[in-house]
Amino acid sequence: MKEKMVMSGAGEQCFQIILPLGCWKPEYGKKQGAKGWWLKRYQERIDTVLAGIAIGLMFLTGIWAFLAQLAEQL
Repeated sequence: MKEKMVMSGAGEQCFQIILPLGCWKPEYGKKQGAKGWWLKRYQERIDTVLAGIAIGLMFLTGIWAFLAQLAEQL
């Protein structure tokens, strides 16, 4: 690891450890597009709708399996 001399807000100098980031980019300061804003704002509603869809599909699959077994017995 490398160290770099940094000026703090009070005018003091100190050493800060610099981690090698490689190809990783810092995420701060990055503007989100409309998609990111939309997902962040409506995340709870999206999760609720997806859970409802999953429960509904399981319910319909159970009904279909029951009807398929009933048809085999006839």
